[in-house]
Amino acid sequence: MKSLVTASLVGGLLAGSLFVGLALGSPARAQDYPSRDITVVVGYAAGSGADLVVRLFAEELRKRAGRTVIVENKPGALTNIAAQRVATAKPDGYTILITPGSSTFAINSAIFKEMPFDPINDFTPVASLATTPFAFLVPENSKINSIADLTKTLKDKQGKGKYGYPNSISLVAAELYKKVAGVDAIGISYKSMPDAHGALRGDEVDFFVGDVVIRGGKRLALTTRERSDAAPGAPSAKEQGLNDYDLFSWFAAFLPKGAPPEVTQKLAGWFAESVADPEAKKRMLELGVAPWPGVNGEALRTFTQDEMRKWKVLCDLAQVPAP
Repeated sequence: MKSLVTASLVGGLLAGSLFVGLALGSPARAQDYPSRDITVVVGYAAGSGADLVVRLFAEELRKRAGRTVIVENKPGALTNIAAQRVATAKPDGYTILITPGSSTFAINSAIFKEMPFDPINDFTPVASLATTPFAFLVPENSKINSIADLTKTLKDKQGKGKYGYPNSISLVAAELYKKVAGVDAIGISYKSMPDAHGALRGDEVDFFVGDVVIRGGKRLALTTRERSDAAPGAPSAKEQGLNDYDLFSWFAAFLPKGAPPEVTQKLAGWFAESVADPEAKKRMLELGVAPWPGVNGEALRTFTQDEMRKWKVLCDLAQVPAP
């Protein structure tokens, strides 16, 4: 840009010629993207359910972009660390946040007193990717076989029962269940889903709300009102007596604010192809997520704002404690 302006001043180029040169510059840059490796940032530990979902989309992006896609794990602060990393990155399309926006943006903005980023104004929404229910899990050897059994057990423990939570949606799901069921239990924070799962296997907690594909725990019910293709055979919350309970997580891709529209659109197109790919869809279901296409750009921003309002109401209703 600067060289074009300088050439115009020195050489006396006509304003119209300069305008044409500038107008052609942006598509050329978009056409060259990507010219180097892309980094996808994830706010969960390697090997967790969310991490595996992000890696699936990172691999699909690699196929279409023709460049190496590096997955950078930045767990901590219920994904706020990863989101801040992207919010402050250069907005050139080479640093992407793939995250459950339901947690990182909607729930975190409701439960944290201060956020290190603005969920709406510090990001450029790219594309919706997938949705997933969560599941109520108890230890494999537990005598608890239903939500009713879990409720009775926690009532018998008179507030001394424990649950684990590795992320914000897990925390809210457990607290909302406590409110609906009229029970009390102590919440214990874990850095990752595998850590919380390990606590469950070791009988350190009575239950936790985790990924539907977790092995080594007994799955009592989903957190959604209806059954899900992502968890064949698992009973819904309604089937287990939680009639008004309907919580799910959604994954989407975001760039830092100020990302070039043409780069954003190119990425949105690649992600749309990924979600529609039959083999990718099969792998998604194996990981416990269902494809969620078609919400891009400003529509995704509006959806995020709506989700922030919804989860604020739920968090206030459940009286979710600040992390």
